[in-house]
Amino acid sequence: MKLLSTLIIAAALAPAISHATVFNFDLLGKGGAGLIAGNENISVTGTPGTGGEIGSGITFDDVTNILSINIGWGTTNGFTNLTSDVNNAHVHGPTTSSGTASFTENAGVLFDLRTGGFSFSNSSSSGFITGTSTLSDVNETALFAGRLYVNIHTVTNGGGEIRGNIVNPSAIPEPSSYAALAGLGALGFVGLRRRRVQK
Repeated sequence: MKLLSTLIIAAALAPAISHATVFNFDLLGKGGAGLIAGNENISVTGTPGTGGEIGSGITFDDVTNILSINIGWGTTNGFTNLTSDVNNAHVHGPTTSSGTASFTENAGVLFDLRTGGFSFSNSSSSGFITGTSTLSDVNETALFAGRLYVNIHTVTNGGGEIRGNIVNPSAIPEPSSYAALAGLGALGFVGLRRRRVQK
């Protein structure tokens, strides 16, 4: 009986278990969804090029502060080809404004998508970027305010050919996210995941 009492007290005093919430993000801009020339705020030389999320897309883990990016462009990935090979690719920000006002603003480079924790293919017809970056708390706030964007630069369009702001329209957690309750047991609630349309 003494052992049971000790276990009950220990369970009651144990801190709540913390589980990450993994948020889904989309690419949007003033011209529409995805990585498109219409989302650029500079003049773009005649490109039919498009891109967007591939695989698991863009997600953010609010415990590790890891931003995962999986994007592609070109016909091999189900989009259309760029005018030329990619020579730069960045996440820019934070913009001055948040929300849709951010779509019409430009900002400096926050981090390079060709180095560090990213795999990169520069092909105009089958390019992709996959990998992760750890955000500071300040940049996490900017991310959730819609103040960060992806810009893909090409030889033909050095200032940027296709762009998309990283936005979180629904903030629905991934299935790996749970709410934990302290006490004798824990109840897990599985979050509903927004389904991604594969390109």
